[in-house]
Amino acid sequence: MKFFKSPALSGLFIFLSLSVLPGCPSNYQKVSTKPVAKVNDHVLTTKQFANSLARRLKNFDALAAKDSNNIHRIKEDILREFVVKSLTLDWARAQSIVISESELDKEVDKLRANYPDDLSFRRVLAQENLSFSEWREDLRYVLVEREVFKKLNEKIKAPGEEEIKRYYEDHKDRYKRKERIYLRQIVVDEAAKADAIKANLKTADFAELAKKYSITPEGKAGGVVGWIEKGTVDYFDPLFSAGAQLQTIKSPFGIHLIKVEKKAPASILSLEEARPQIVRALRAQREQAEYVAWLDAQLRSSKVLKDYDLMNSIRIDTRGNDD
Repeated sequence: MKFFKSPALSGLFIFLSLSVLPGCPSNYQKVSTKPVAKVNDHVLTTKQFANSLARRLKNFDALAAKDSNNIHRIKEDILREFVVKSLTLDWARAQSIVISESELDKEVDKLRANYPDDLSFRRVLAQENLSFSEWREDLRYVLVEREVFKKLNEKIKAPGEEEIKRYYEDHKDRYKRKERIYLRQIVVDEAAKADAIKANLKTADFAELAKKYSITPEGKAGGVVGWIEKGTVDYFDPLFSAGAQLQTIKSPFGIHLIKVEKKAPASILSLEEARPQIVRALRAQREQAEYVAWLDAQLRSSKVLKDYDLMNSIRIDTRGNDD
């Protein structure tokens, strides 16, 4: 029996269906409310699971939406996310982590401000088959999750000096730096403008002309682009073999008048130069280890049930608009 039909997806509909006993209309209600998974007192019903599955499949074409590997992967993702979300909410509750209505409203307003008007915002929710209240509660969970991570990370110690040095020595290849140039530029959209600026540069300051005439953002900072590594921007690569005089190149952005102020050969970052990257990498490792240990502890202390037979009974059927 069909129990969910997604909105039109790339000219197709996706139907999620279950096998129920014929002649028993009440079976639909029974099956749709049956739990696919339970974590402590949290329940993921068949209907909720199907809605999530439809949302995930909506960007797939008909063939990909029926691919068994895709469907299996997405189903497993939904189950895993439900388990993690349930464990996170339970731990947050035990730690008295609560998101107030005012905090939530503030975040709602911040996100809605990214849309030109309320209609545009509501249209996006409709495309995702989400009600405003569902979206709002999903956002509440995001804020709860953020606070949980913050609390978990409070106990993480900063890496010590010896650990930083050892990491640097073990991963020196990561800190290789290509040949670099430090440049300023003035970008204009017409050759005549470029010629006029070239003439002015004989007596005027490059930075001042950049502020006045350059059409790219760095013009406001006197045309400073900063350090560019070789191979980063293809139309800048000829500058590495050019002299110190003013260079003119063309790109999709316009005509560039470029002043190469410094050059640096290929090198390896020093320990001090690499330190911020190393500290971030070591902290990320510790945060990941802390999270994995925390999640394992929550799983061991919780009651988690999954009905794979019920989950697998949910089938996908794609149909064109004319069906």
